[in-house]
Amino acid sequence: MSRWISKMSFIVVLVFLLSACNSADNGSSSGAQGTAGEETTLRFALSGEPSTMDPLVQNGTVGRTIKLAIYRGLLNYNKDGELSNELAESYTISDDQKKYTFTLRDAKFHNGDPVTAEDVKYTFERIANPKNSATFKNELSIIDSIDAVDDKTVVMTLKEPSASFVHYLALPESVIVSKKWTEEKNGDLNANPMGAGPFEFVKWTKGQELVVKQFSGYYKTDKDPVDNIRFIFYPDENTRVNALRAGDVDLIDSVPWKDSASLEQDSNLKLDSVSGPFMQLQFNTQFTPFSDPRVRKAIAYAIDRNTIINTAFNGRGEPIYGMAIPEGYMGYNEKFTNYFEYNIDKAKELLAEAGYPNGFKARLLATAQYAYHQQTAVAIQSELKKIGIEVELDLPDWATRIKKNTEGSYDFLVAGTAGDITDADWLSNFYAGGAVRLNNSAYFDDPEINKLLDEGRKEPDEKKRSQIYEQLIERSLDLSPFVYLSWREQSYAMKANVEGFKNLPGFLTFQSGVSLEDVTVR
Repeated sequence: MSRWISKMSFIVVLVFLLSACNSADNGSSSGAQGTAGEETTLRFALSGEPSTMDPLVQNGTVGRTIKLAIYRGLLNYNKDGELSNELAESYTISDDQKKYTFTLRDAKFHNGDPVTAEDVKYTFERIANPKNSATFKNELSIIDSIDAVDDKTVVMTLKEPSASFVHYLALPESVIVSKKWTEEKNGDLNANPMGAGPFEFVKWTKGQELVVKQFSGYYKTDKDPVDNIRFIFYPDENTRVNALRAGDVDLIDSVPWKDSASLEQDSNLKLDSVSGPFMQLQFNTQFTPFSDPRVRKAIAYAIDRNTIINTAFNGRGEPIYGMAIPEGYMGYNEKFTNYFEYNIDKAKELLAEAGYPNGFKARLLATAQYAYHQQTAVAIQSELKKIGIEVELDLPDWATRIKKNTEGSYDFLVAGTAGDITDADWLSNFYAGGAVRLNNSAYFDDPEINKLLDEGRKEPDEKKRSQIYEQLIERSLDLSPFVYLSWREQSYAMKANVEGFKNLPGFLTFQSGVSLEDVTVR
């Protein structure tokens, strides 16, 4: 602009600039990068609205995305999917693998208070409190005691060694909260979220949006993301995609598979996709005939996975004929990738051995709220008809589907999920039985698998751990309380001028909100 007015008088310059300031958009809603002095805003269209903003509850990707803008834990997974020190500057582990000593960095909460060892102690005692219904209370119950040695030193002593413990500390549900703030708010962090992350809470307009602004006191001084983020709720997938195409928003989550190809081809947009979540069948093992592993394996052989991928995911995905472990994760072994195959004759043979040569009737729980769940169920219904199994579909709304799952009110169900951590102990959440029974309502309980899960968790030697998990996986596939169907491509789409946001690899796609600290809009 200066070269246009270099020959103009001072008065003309002043009038011109004042006029421009009065007429220009302030940048807070346009999403465009402002000129010097103007604020920048990222408009992030989310596929839903969080049910709560209390960080100890795992309430889906949308909740985690916002949570990771506001909060940080002792550790987090970074943009490359690796464990990263966050509020903990460093930590040491005792020789007996039971005592973890964390040294805290100089970090502040959004209210200006320093993050202290007392806040860490309070956070995990709050998680342990059964009144708070923390999602990962069972996994973190391995903590025997927590001592705040001084303001910057906290010691956690475990009941037994756990190689996966630090991974559970990196979950969005393990972020650190302020003791003082939480007590002042009578424990209500839903209405008053406040952490030590890169953005601080501004307002939540229910049914519309949640707004955060950049926290100037963030401990990572090299970060300078956008000034504001508007998390706008767009539950309808078509409306969400159209809003991006029209330029009404800058970034969207949960890109529908039917739209992925066209978004990829649009030069004004970018698509960031990973293959990490997976689709599976979960059996109620108390239901006869699914109580017989031969029947469960018959179903594993009977389903052409490509039918599901083409029916529900527009051909975007990869079949799983074994265990759903991403390559590079502990427990991955190529020999387990094709443990099963598409083999109708083998399926009929196993059904006959189990006493069901003519098949049987069963009720499959899914949901009509998400098209890919319903379409997966429809494909399963068609595939199993080939071996005489008559499938009745139960397709309620999502909330009812979750309730029925928790209550065990189903014969088998369609699930779309992923491991919560990158450590092999993620398998505990599916296969642990006995009193823990973390896998909700599958009612699966195998003493040998329980023993291997315990051994794998306690073993510090990586090579020995890998051997233990190989045994566990082989046993799990032989019993098949879950039948894995396909890797599900998970995508974010954004305008070409959005930089810094990254879809995290593998299981961690649901934690991609951690990268918001790097997001800019050119």
